[in-house]
Amino acid sequence: MKDIVRLKGFPNGIRIVIDKEASMDAILPAVTEKFKESGKLFKNARFAVSFEGRENTQEEEDAILDAIEEAGDVSIVCVLAKDGNEPYERAVGETAKLLQDGAAQFYRGNLTNKKTIETEQNIIVLGNVESGCKVVSAKNVIVLGSLFGSAYAGADGAAHFIAALTMEPESIRIGEHKGKYKKKTGWGRKKNSAPRMAYVKDEQIVFEDLTITEELLQNLD
Repeated sequence: MKDIVRLKGFPNGIRIVIDKEASMDAILPAVTEKFKESGKLFKNARFAVSFEGRENTQEEEDAILDAIEEAGDVSIVCVLAKDGNEPYERAVGETAKLLQDGAAQFYRGNLTNKKTIETEQNIIVLGNVESGCKVVSAKNVIVLGSLFGSAYAGADGAAHFIAALTMEPESIRIGEHKGKYKKKTGWGRKKNSAPRMAYVKDEQIVFEDLTITEELLQNLD
């Protein structure tokens, strides 16, 4: 008999393959059973997931994620797009390690509707920060998505940084330094724009390309 739900591992994550014809009434118990069976393996784990096979609505996806976290006593760091993204997957792996060590806290999902999040720790946003939204950290800000809103790092007065996979903020501040980001010619809201980091150099905010996001994550203090 064909399994409704199958699990396939990849570094720091799990691909959840769901029968295209299955209903949610069948999927949720199947997911629960799979993760209960693997309870000892996944207990207290933090990882990324991706979905294959069935096309799920956002509500259905949320219900599946809730079932996984409840059945397996795990934390889902983020959901990867079906087409994947190798640098992003590597960054997620490093993020999971940081969370396990308590070196940072995270916000999973997109910031919308003028939402603001503030923290005394390093903050990793696993999603986009949309226009009108704001992220404030006493330390560093990392957006594993697009930064279109505002970001403020170094609220504790020390030198810190802000990084994003797509960097197009409305405003940016590091410590007492404020800066404006000038788009590169031809840049728009593209998924594959180069990751960039902002930090203070010679009393002003500068921006640099990032080629390997996990190297940045390893330098969080």
